[in-house]
Amino acid sequence: MIRITSKRHNFRRCGVAHPKGAVEYPNDKFSKGDLETLRAEPMLTVEAVKDKQESGPGAPLNTGIPVLREKRKEKAEVKKQAGKKSGEKGPRINP
Repeated sequence: MIRITSKRHNFRRCGVAHPKGAVEYPNDKFSKGDLETLRAEPMLTVEAVKDKQESGPGAPLNTGIPVLREKRKEKAEVKKQAGKKSGEKGPRINP
């Protein structure tokens, strides 16, 4: 798998609009030339990662789904827990 992290949302390079955050692609998504271009781009971070799933024919691929989604869930849970600890009951509304 290839993980590409963009510093800016929808930054375009090699025919792909890269969302802000990390996205994983299959190894054959980009040509060698495209990978060189992507690695040379300062707005992108490109890294090779191990497949999380078994490889081979018929193995499902979890591609193009931002890893950022999971991080957002974690941040929301932390904020939720922090609000409970501080005794905060919700947003304050001024009359």
